[in-house]
Amino acid sequence: MQRQSSYAQENGKLYLVPTPIGNLEDITIRAKKVLQEADYIAAEDTRTSGILLEKIGVHNHMLSFHKYNSKERAPELIKLMTEGAVIAEISDAGMPVISDPGYILVQECIKNNIPVVPLPGASAFTTALIASGFDAQPFTYYGFLPRKKTEQKPFFEQMNKARATSVFYEAPHRLVKTLNNMSEILDSERQIVVARELTKIHEEFIRGTISEVTTYFEQNAPRGEFVILVSPNTKQAKKLSWTELFTLVDQLVAKGKSKKMAIKETAQENHVSKNELYERYHQKQVKL
Repeated sequence: MQRQSSYAQENGKLYLVPTPIGNLEDITIRAKKVLQEADYIAAEDTRTSGILLEKIGVHNHMLSFHKYNSKERAPELIKLMTEGAVIAEISDAGMPVISDPGYILVQECIKNNIPVVPLPGASAFTTALIASGFDAQPFTYYGFLPRKKTEQKPFFEQMNKARATSVFYEAPHRLVKTLNNMSEILDSERQIVVARELTKIHEEFIRGTISEVTTYFEQNAPRGEFVILVSPNTKQAKKLSWTELFTLVDQLVAKGKSKKMAIKETAQENHVSKNELYERYHQKQVKL
């Protein structure tokens, strides 16, 4: 067990500082203060972050920290903090750690008993979520999906069954392909929202069915960074008979699953009691 008191000591610590996702005026007073007072600023891209820091009048020493150098740079930053330095970590836009390598540094800080202090602030997926019109409680955030169609399929199968709103990011050059991949698995009438250029002058929300939104972007070239939201599945799931459930268990067993695991997975997928399915399945086998 580990207990962290964020402000009990004045020596080295890591601040996780969110930055604006588009509109630079969204920087908070506290974020600006932390950035001004930090000994170092660990930035995903020093050139991109330099534009923001120049605008808010922060000229502290920046260190690059991104997915390509994170494993090598993390020990250097840990050493600085153990010696008493305060480091503020920022990403190109939004929350550090969210779709960003910051978690590596956070893990190392925790291992070395260095306080990790998070600041609240901007995040693209929550900004899109609250304006989507979909129920925000619960929701599932997927980050960036894999690029290959075969790797995306399991994620879309999850979204197809999900009773929660699903949220993920996509790049403009892959958007249409991803929407087409989604439409092969989800009902074409399922409602989605595609949000682009959040907080910027060209901010847009495209709302409609999967087929409508896909057609729109096939006719209008996607530009900017995108957040895609998929409405919850509100259709009542078909209730299978016990015989049909037994067949599903047998199919999983035939694929190499143990009977125990096959029963557990079938029960979870079909929202029935695992214990009752177990008892009925074994009663059926005894009769055979």
